[in-house]
Amino acid sequence: MMEAVLSNADHPEYGVATIPLPIPRNQYDHCVSLLEALEIGDASEADCRLDSLDSAWPVLNRLVCTKVNLDELDYLAKRLDSFTVGEFSQFQAMAEKLNLTSMKDLINLTFCCQQATVITDFTNLKEVGRDHYMNIHGGCASMEELEQLDGVETAVLLIEDNEGTITRYGVVYDNGMQLSQLYDGKHLPCYHYEADMTAVGISSRQEPENSKNVTWVYEYQKRCGKNKAGGSGLDTLAAD
Repeated sequence: MMEAVLSNADHPEYGVATIPLPIPRNQYDHCVSLLEALEIGDASEADCRLDSLDSAWPVLNRLVCTKVNLDELDYLAKRLDSFTVGEFSQFQAMAEKLNLTSMKDLINLTFCCQQATVITDFTNLKEVGRDHYMNIHGGCASMEELEQLDGVETAVLLIEDNEGTITRYGVVYDNGMQLSQLYDGKHLPCYHYEADMTAVGISSRQEPENSKNVTWVYEYQKRCGKNKAGGSGLDTLAAD
């Protein structure tokens, strides 16, 4: 869990609101009310000043003192909440390597950082080589492949033949990773954060059949908004 302190940059005298992230389903309406009292929390605009963020993700401190959108912030928190220990290092190291500072880029990084290899412990090269092999093969490998893999040699080749970037979160090798463009800054990709969710994608009739301009409607959500559909408390959303 994270805890964000948000305020109105134009009216600091209004005070602040402390928001838990990811926002629990039964607290979403209350959190929205807290922000509305500060005249912020628009469904589609980044109008909340992030005064501070209490989290286990130091790299996210680069968002402090910037304006953020509540639904984007909640969506990012939900994505990160499901990450493994390995993904924890991959996300932070790549965010620092690429110097990402926008919410859009950080959300997109959650979909592709798994391709990178981060070395945090050089004393276990066998494990480093195994992890690297998995990373460059989409996280999938047969038991036979792994049994035949020389993890130490794989790690040594990675270190000798590639230029790693030293970050506060380990030495990172991007393995040719390209930053995902799944999130266009307007339509949050569908994400089943909770098992009991039902998602329906809605787009304009004028859009092509495989258009990415899709607004996602989630069954259990209660708030109306425009194009911010990341599983953060929206009952029905109107597509443009």
